[in-house]
Amino acid sequence: MKKRILFFLLLLSPFFTLALPREAAAAKGTLAVVTQDSGKKQIDAPIYVDGVLKGTGKVTLSLAPKTYLVKFGEMTGYAIVSPRSGKKSVQVKSGKKTSLKATYKKSSSTGASSFTATKIAAGWAHTIALRSGGAVWAWGDNSYGQLADGTNTNRKTPVQVSGITSVSAIESGVYHTIALRSGGAVWTWGDNSYGQLGDGTNTSRNIPVQVNGLANVTAIAGGDYHTIALRNDGTAWAWGNNLSGQLGDGTSTNSNTPVQVSGLTNVTAIAGGDFHTIALRNDGTVWAWGNNSYGQLGDGTNVSSATPVQVSGLTNVSAIECGVFHTIALKNDGTVWVWGANDHGQIGNGTNTSSNIPVQVSGLMNATAIAGRGYYHTAALKNDGTAWAWGYNAHGQLGDGTTTDRNTPVQVSGLTNVTAIACGTYHAIALKKDGTAWAWGYNGYGQLGNGTITNSNVPVQVNGR
Repeated sequence: MKKRILFFLLLLSPFFTLALPREAAAAKGTLAVVTQDSGKKQIDAPIYVDGVLKGTGKVTLSLAPKTYLVKFGEMTGYAIVSPRSGKKSVQVKSGKKTSLKATYKKSSSTGASSFTATKIAAGWAHTIALRSGGAVWAWGDNSYGQLADGTNTNRKTPVQVSGITSVSAIESGVYHTIALRSGGAVWTWGDNSYGQLGDGTNTSRNIPVQVNGLANVTAIAGGDYHTIALRNDGTAWAWGNNLSGQLGDGTSTNSNTPVQVSGLTNVTAIAGGDFHTIALRNDGTVWAWGNNSYGQLGDGTNVSSATPVQVSGLTNVSAIECGVFHTIALKNDGTVWVWGANDHGQIGNGTNTSSNIPVQVSGLMNATAIAGRGYYHTAALKNDGTAWAWGYNAHGQLGDGTTTDRNTPVQVSGLTNVTAIACGTYHAIALKKDGTAWAWGYNGYGQLGNGTITNSNVPVQVNGR
């Protein structure tokens, strides 16, 4: 609900005074300055909502002869609606009284301030966000240090990742996190049991470490226990767990430093699942390698491969993602295609039958983005800003207000103007056009970021600073 919050300005030559309602006479707020002065002053002004004193808020006055620029400050639990910039210029004649109105709306049900971001990613039970300016924030499970705040303490609201700046992209594995810096270097933190941090050790880290010997990277991706990077020459590199050949180097030997994926060039995008990896080439074809027990390589067989094989019958692809045991592709025409495991309907074709070749998701058109990393669920965005999901829903991760599995897409409840979406193992998160983050599903570690550990089958707003 929107609330009107008024600050009254009174000019009585030669002083500029913030006039207070009678019942707030003891509150701070009067500032006396000569009207011909220039400069900037900040005061605490009382905030009234529907006639009830709620506290004080900062008001900044930029002073110049005859004209005053008023900047309305932040109020915990509220976001300013108008003036949109939070600033308003006013001219006041000597001895005259002027009132300025600022409209605020409640930013979340918990009263915490809005958290905004530009990119999002999710792991098993942690969530990551990239904010404007290149800072990374994280929340949820921190058992392996995957939040990188220097501790192993779980967090129910966002905390800033320590010691890393100028980040341009973020991704996640199950228990580790990956960041790409603007200069093309890759940094990782969290679980390192299989060498998935790529620093030449198998030591887990709760602060970021740089991946050894890897430069000129343009994209990153996380498998459950392995990591993948794309270089600007179109080659793909991988490290970490290689039990099923998911590193693509023709072996099944783990590596704690990057190895090149064999025979693959002109790569434009990469993604990782539990024990399989996929790549998109510049000709619109998709290639896959690693475990194929559920047909997740999409080559018409269930035979695993330690080197890339082409996904059958799929062209004109613009984006790719991996679930744990299934794979997702978005075509240029806005259709979504899925293959692999389908025991909970995560393929989205109205059945629960697995497929080792791509099948089209039923009834979903005009898709603009897809989300993987869900254990048994899948999500997509449409060009109208709505979010859709299907598959496993025991924890409410489809966001439709139920906990019922769906084998065709259902709309995420109450979520519009969505610009990005990501899936964790049993939860999901979305960004709206205004930069706010909303999450739903399993919340046992605080991965929804709303200050609780209560699951939600509809989106809740991420709290923060």
